[in-house]
Amino acid sequence: MCGICGIYEHRTGAPVDRARVKRMSDALTHRGPDDEGFFFGPGVGIANRRLSIIDVAGGRQPLANEDGTVQVVLNGEIYNFQALQRELEARGHTLRTRSDTEVLVHLYEDFGDDFVARLDGMFAFALYDSRPGRGPRLLVGRDRLGKKPLYYADVEGALVFGSELKSVLLDPRVPRELDPQALHHYLTLLMVPTPFSIFRAVRKLSPGHVLVADRAGVRARPYWRYLDHVDTREVPEEEVLREVRRLLFAAVEKRLIAEVPLGAFLSGGLDSSTVVAVMSRLKREPVRTFSIGFEGPATHNELPHAELVARQLGTDHHAIVSRPDIVELIPEIITYADEPFAISSAIPTFLIAKAAREKVTVVLTGDGGDETFGGYGGYLYERWARAWRVLPRSLDRVVTAGMGLLGGRVDGPLGRSRSRVSRFVSTSRQDVVSRRLGWVGGLDERAKASLYARFPAVESTESFLWSQLQGLERTLPPERFANVLDTLVWLPDEMLTKVDRMTMAASVEARCPLLDLSLVEYLAGLPFRQKIPGWTERSLKHLLRRAVADLLPFDRLKFRKWGFNVPLDLWFRTGARSYLESKLNAERVKRHGIFDPKEVEALVARHMAGGVNAANHLYALLVFDLWAEVTL
Repeated sequence: MCGICGIYEHRTGAPVDRARVKRMSDALTHRGPDDEGFFFGPGVGIANRRLSIIDVAGGRQPLANEDGTVQVVLNGEIYNFQALQRELEARGHTLRTRSDTEVLVHLYEDFGDDFVARLDGMFAFALYDSRPGRGPRLLVGRDRLGKKPLYYADVEGALVFGSELKSVLLDPRVPRELDPQALHHYLTLLMVPTPFSIFRAVRKLSPGHVLVADRAGVRARPYWRYLDHVDTREVPEEEVLREVRRLLFAAVEKRLIAEVPLGAFLSGGLDSSTVVAVMSRLKREPVRTFSIGFEGPATHNELPHAELVARQLGTDHHAIVSRPDIVELIPEIITYADEPFAISSAIPTFLIAKAAREKVTVVLTGDGGDETFGGYGGYLYERWARAWRVLPRSLDRVVTAGMGLLGGRVDGPLGRSRSRVSRFVSTSRQDVVSRRLGWVGGLDERAKASLYARFPAVESTESFLWSQLQGLERTLPPERFANVLDTLVWLPDEMLTKVDRMTMAASVEARCPLLDLSLVEYLAGLPFRQKIPGWTERSLKHLLRRAVADLLPFDRLKFRKWGFNVPLDLWFRTGARSYLESKLNAERVKRHGIFDPKEVEALVARHMAGGVNAANHLYALLVFDLWAEVTL
């Protein structure tokens, strides 16, 4: 696990400022505190910050082919590197290290740009080719699901790239002009989706894409598409269960390769418990597990569930009870996130990663299980909504009016139930994208319009999401559409961004077995009804539950979906109230000239009065304010 960065003067071949590349590398020290390495050639400079995990002694980067004409830096892990090493040696290559990185240069020599399709792993890489007749050129690539990040800017004939935005911005040619389209999407999605970055001049390389820079310019193309694997086969369930079981064990086993201490995050939910259960079967010594909980409502404390699983599996368990001061944590979170990122679960992810780093360098997590196996409640809502749409529209008005008569504060049990029912009724008859956005928690188009001081000329977030579904037949059930959107948008830009930034902030490598390529492709091809055969919560992740039934204490756990829930609503009404009001006051909001100060203050007031739960909206505005304060 590492950080990579560099500059390629593809238009002029002018000498690269070595001190600038060094500063870019230094900005990524937290991603790779163990070592740094550089390669400089005519018009090019690439760098690597290394977190040593595989071939600790010999795997220093950049790594080159036999004559030094191909150089590569890698962020991530190539899980099939040992098989690739054997194949390359059989083809006559001489390997000088046991590192997974070295296979990239030799595969490139033999297969050209198509070599990336042979890689199984989480990665972002930059490969410079100076061979006569082939180069000079720079090839940059990113893994299929977006586990590892890659930012880039094509400015003044130079490609500037890095694992994090902060590194790219250290080239003074990259302007810090806010991208209003990115901000518009952020306010709804609570993160900036690919290919946007918060700055107009900087883009994110899309998952499953490679980018080539040479004298002809800079161009990107896909080498893998998730949509090509969706709903392609029908398989009897017993056969599916055997294959899922085999793939699960293979996915975990390949992620246990490390020369440093290794453990796992354990929430007590089905996904992380499955990963730990399989690890326990594959490892001789007890698995080191880490869990975190918050003081406060039981809905925000997963520790009892995690401890029950840990006892059942005999792990070396470490529980962390957090009493976080949100005022102190948010600025630090923003520093590592680089862009406005209003996913509050980044806070416990950061805390648990810091605690885990005291004992391990690598952790396995359960991330991706909901997308791969069908675990989000929204998929059930889609089925309920389809049934609701059969009923007359007049029923909507009756239910909405009835909910309004219930009264009570929105933060009470009755208020929360009223909010869920009202939201379901109000979104059920909308299109699938609008329904999905109705459950995100961010601001809708109307709310954004009221907040802006001046509405920007931008595409709606709904239009952006529909563009992600191009080429997908609309004959699929709505819950499958929602699942595709989760996999293409929320998985890389919310879930995996959070995991990467917060674990790397603590110099910890996170590996996600439930997002193993073979497992993802296999399950993507099955009809969605096999993953969720019923209409209740117990039918979520049906195949995973059955495949691991003998590994976990199902008789004692309900395995409800817990996740890293953060009590933002409670914090903003209590300990963090004065801080929130001081940051979102009229004077501070006005200085950026983006939002209407009166509308922002009114939103704060409505939340504090208990009439609405605007915690996610306020957190998005607060994060943007703090980010803008130190970045713009």
